[in-house]
Amino acid sequence: MNILEQEKRLKDLLEYNIRNEEVGTAIVITGPWGVGKTFFWKRFIDGCNFKKKYVYVSLFGLESLSDLKTHIYSNIENNHSNLEIPRWIRGLPSILKDTRVSQFGLSASTKIFDSLMFNQVKDAIICFDDFERMSKKLDIKDVMGLANYLKLEKNCQIILILDEDKAEGDNKKNYAQYKEKLIDETIIINSVEPLIRENAKHLEIEEALVELMIEFAETLEIHNFRFFQKVFKLYQQFRTELSTDIALSTKEIILIRVLQGYLIHDFANFEYDWNDCQYYSDKDREHWSEIKQQKYEALKKISYSFTQDDLWFYEFKKWFEQKDSVNFQKLKELATSELISEEQNQLRMEIRQLMLQWRNIEIDKNFCERLHSFAIKRIGFDSLENLDFCRILLNKFGRADLSKDLKINIKLWIDASVKDKGKSFSEEVFDFGYKERNIFHRYIRILVKHNPLAGLPSLIEIVKRYIIHDVYNRETSPLVLEQANKEDWHKLLFEVFNEDADFKEIDRLEFIKKIIRQPMKPELNPKIRQEILEILQEKAEESELIKLNVDYLITRLDD
Repeated sequence: MNILEQEKRLKDLLEYNIRNEEVGTAIVITGPWGVGKTFFWKRFIDGCNFKKKYVYVSLFGLESLSDLKTHIYSNIENNHSNLEIPRWIRGLPSILKDTRVSQFGLSASTKIFDSLMFNQVKDAIICFDDFERMSKKLDIKDVMGLANYLKLEKNCQIILILDEDKAEGDNKKNYAQYKEKLIDETIIINSVEPLIRENAKHLEIEEALVELMIEFAETLEIHNFRFFQKVFKLYQQFRTELSTDIALSTKEIILIRVLQGYLIHDFANFEYDWNDCQYYSDKDREHWSEIKQQKYEALKKISYSFTQDDLWFYEFKKWFEQKDSVNFQKLKELATSELISEEQNQLRMEIRQLMLQWRNIEIDKNFCERLHSFAIKRIGFDSLENLDFCRILLNKFGRADLSKDLKINIKLWIDASVKDKGKSFSEEVFDFGYKERNIFHRYIRILVKHNPLAGLPSLIEIVKRYIIHDVYNRETSPLVLEQANKEDWHKLLFEVFNEDADFKEIDRLEFIKKIIRQPMKPELNPKIRQEILEILQEKAEESELIKLNVDYLITRLDD
């Protein structure tokens, strides 16, 4: 039964009893903690006009049965009559209780006034809430007994809001005893949908994203709205950091990563963690527990993005694990780049639909051509795991030609990437582990091994970092120095040095002295020194004056 049906049922029950019965009724609204039982009731009563007096009673903070009675008549609202006892009069007992002057007879008078006022309570709708936070000084059997009295003797319609599973000890026993006598009907709230919709409306979140959250909550049986309060807060935080003018599909992936992160951190019993956010075949999952299998399948049905990684995934993982700061600049670039453009997101959705088709045995004659076309356009934007699976599918469905063509195009992209980035490209790809079964992972490893110099920075770059900032990369800087020849040093000393503004704070002598003593690969220093000396001697041939300058400079190299 959905929320609207529950509201109609509750309204019908109250209206029938008010119209036809001489005694009241008692209805319990129950459900898991945090599901929105109070929200359900308050929204319901605000939308109704029963023409009855009404009071909402939070048991939190009430210390005695007397406090409870005082609260009821002091706060009761008359919704249908102008004849009402002024609130200041109704509040007198509370004021007098605090005067501590019982020796003058006020205490006794207060009790009499208390009793008289409470006796006026009748034909009202009274809601009791916060049983779980009730003071230990207040016994649940007294509360239930008072509710039963109001129902039977005062024709009041009683609403109890509580989580029946949360009652403990004597309270649980006493509640069970009174429940049979008192409770006439039960309304079970087990969906956070109304709360999600209400909060999303205030935050102006798109309907498609609201539906995604509701499906997530219902499918995974998450009934605590406090989970979604955290989701809303972090989603808004990331949205604020990014441009407001971004695609809906981009907003969707942000929301998915937020849901994913809190799911991993708040529901360890689901056995779903960061390493599971990728595609696993049925065979891969044979050893998984039943609950892990169930949750993985459920997430995949909600959105394939829960079982795929991307650059958004890596940045959100940093945030949740608090191991590194989130690179919001990178996320801003992602939000405006082709990587998450509408075209790419549309392609991702198209491939997702094709995956559903073969799983449901619904593929048509154009399936392979479409999969091949979409996969080609996703090269460089999708993970190699996903692209390799597309290649395998094409082969399985009898299109070895398309499978081979996709493989060739992926390898061409890998060749260009390794040439541009070298080893750093393989580190990016293998960030979540090297997959031996993936032919493209194997290809990258072999390619990088046979091209150790690919993607290396220039001699100018590593020298500048060392000379100006006194930093260097222990892996790449020595490799670059090994490749440097006399011509490279000449260009650096007499062309780049003159033109690059970064060197304006250092003289050429200090520059040379640091280079011939570099710590990046000290065994190269004799060779570097010899080549630079030859360059200086060639420079000395330009004129007698330059020769004197060079000769003197050389004598200062060992200072």
